[in-house]
Amino acid sequence: MKENPLVSIIIPTYNRAQLIGETLDSVVSQCYQNWECIVVDDGSEDRTEAVIMGYVNQDNRFKFFKRPDAHKPGGNGARNYGFLKSTGDFINWFDSDDVMAPDFIATKMQCFIKEADTDVVFSAFENVNKMGKRTRIANKSFSGDILNDLVNGDVSFGPYSYMLRRNQIANIRFDESLKKNQDLDFFFRFFTASNSLKIVHVNKILFTVKTHDGSMSYRSDMDILKMASIYQVYLMVLNYFAAQKHTKGINRYKKHCLNSLKVMLRNGHYQEVVKRLLAFPYLSIGQKLYLMGCTVSQFLIKRGANQFVVIDS
Repeated sequence: MKENPLVSIIIPTYNRAQLIGETLDSVVSQCYQNWECIVVDDGSEDRTEAVIMGYVNQDNRFKFFKRPDAHKPGGNGARNYGFLKSTGDFINWFDSDDVMAPDFIATKMQCFIKEADTDVVFSAFENVNKMGKRTRIANKSFSGDILNDLVNGDVSFGPYSYMLRRNQIANIRFDESLKKNQDLDFFFRFFTASNSLKIVHVNKILFTVKTHDGSMSYRSDMDILKMASIYQVYLMVLNYFAAQKHTKGINRYKKHCLNSLKVMLRNGHYQEVVKRLLAFPYLSIGQKLYLMGCTVSQFLIKRGANQFVVIDS
């Protein structure tokens, strides 16, 4: 490995004028100096561009782009375009309202340098609410089996935690048709594409995820396109675990699929629920009939969603 390889930090953004400055300040404060920060704007209507250009004009390691029409609107298109514009040997996507610890890059790079065959390094992180209170620490441990840890709820597949060797993701992109669950989709496809990835975990909080009224965590998920994306990705994961005969994975993601259908049902998307129930291969005829009855009950008297759970046929 060459000395001090270039690390690309890729940040999609949209209407973050009041928040992105703290994020970019945390990039400037990195003790590892050989980085580039690619910021891709997804059509902001506030002063986001002006704020970013202030950093670009002071430090040529910052690069600003606007998502071109060739990439679909949304964070996925911005992430993909940012990757195309990046030149680093190592890639770490980041969010435009989260904050890195000063050793965010250095600690991960030490792992790559120490063990030259490492492909992925990921770390713990903390969630902090708008009152400044820590609500959760995620990715605290790693068993050595990333998929089992996902099933057990011990790791999350948000992109910000993971630094990836560029050549390992040369042929994989975020699915720009998805409106939700795109992180799970990307990293599940990445981790199942090869059984020889060397993954290193850092049991240290290296960044902070902040939740606030404008964050993704607070945005409405009632859009049918978002709900359909959630279901689509869960079904993809379920199909994989079914093919592997991974019982715990099957049970967990079967439940996730049905819960996502319940959300559709509560929001009145009856045809979408029926269409997916009929095609869902992991229910008996009796279970499907019962859930169809719940759907009809919700349509007629708005009481079926509470009973929309799998029962023995």
